Amino acid sequence: MSRKKRRLKKKRVSQVLVIVAAALVLVIIVAAVILLLKSIKTLKSITLTPNFAETELDVNQDYVFSVKGNPGKASLKSLKYSVDDSTASFEKGSGADTGTAVLHTGAEGTVTLYVSKDKIKSNTLTFQVVDQARKAEEEAMAAEKAAQEAQLAAEAAAAEAEQEAAAMTTLVQVTGDNVRMRAEPNTDCEVVKTCKKGETYTKIENVDDWTKVDFEGRECYIKSEFLTETTSAEAGQPDAAEGAAEGEDTASATDTKKEEQKPEEKKPEEQKPAEQNNNQQAQDNTQNNAQAEAEALAKAQADAEAAAAAAADAQKQAEEVAKAAAASAGTVTINCADGPAQFSKAEYDYFVATWNYTGMPEEMMTHHSAGELHALYNNTH
Repeated sequence: MSRKKRRLKKKRVSQVLVIVAAALVLVIIVAAVILLLKSIKTLKSITLTPNFAETELDVNQDYVFSVKGNPGKASLKSLKYSVDDSTASFEKGSGADTGTAVLHTGAEGTVTLYVSKDKIKSNTLTFQVVDQARKAEEEAMAAEKAAQEAQLAAEAAAAEAEQEAAAMTTLVQVTGDNVRMRAEPNTDCEVVKTCKKGETYTKIENVDDWTKVDFEGRECYIKSEFLTETTSAEAGQPDAAEGAAEGEDTASATDTKKEEQKPEEKKPEEQKPAEQNNNQQAQDNTQNNAQAEAEALAKAQADAEAAAAAAADAQKQAEEVAKAAAASAGTVTINCADGPAQFSKAEYDYFVATWNYTGMPEEMMTHHSAGELHALYNNTH
């Protein structure tokens, strides 16, 4: 073989080796790319997240969840949607989107759900399903009952305060015989009557060392040193009217003249100076008791006012709960661009959740017609 032929053969072998080496490199690259792509698309975990904030779900309502895979490019096709409540349904979101799942609640109770693919299972979520309309109605009835009880308590407290006020009417009892009752607080004025020991009268107020009393609707005065304070329960004597009727003996001008003809005789108001200190101490004690009773009455009246305020608050709360119950049990009116229209509570809640990020979900609804809102809800449910 000539040198030229050997050189040519050697060159061809080199070319073949280069081609084989290039092919091997290409195969390795393709295999690596395939393995990388497969790794990127291989599902490792699934996360199920609710798209709502409620912790208690309403019966017969739709609730949307987000389904995310790890890694993000992993395929979520052929997912299995599992729920343990036979009255509820849990399935893929509408359309070709596999990134959402929709739970339609059934009866009251506990519902547990998750999604899975092959041996990979998502986190498990559990919710309490409650009939919100019935619950709101029960809360409204409870609030109304509480309001009625508070109102009854307020009325009872007011009645008790009135009874205490009536019981704390202060009476004064005459402690001596032939004590004069006068028209004015001085010893020079008209003598209205001469009182007997034990007679009682309703006290009005103290005027210096005199006590103003009520005598048959007339304001009269008796020296305080000849009186002692008592209550209607303690008196044990006829009341002012009875005492007046029993002992009514108005001093005539002739009697006054006869008394004045006895200059050595002391006036009835001055007959017992030795008892003055004891009577003054008794008067101070009765005044302290009257002050304590007045404070007790003020406290009772304050308690009655607080109870009435509590009853009003409870009534207001009952009305608000009743309104919420009516809203949850019925429909919601939305002022759409083409006028007011009725929507289900589920639709309304969905629109609020959709535009809640704007801070003005209600205003956003007014920019759409009723048909557009209905279509928006139906396309996503």
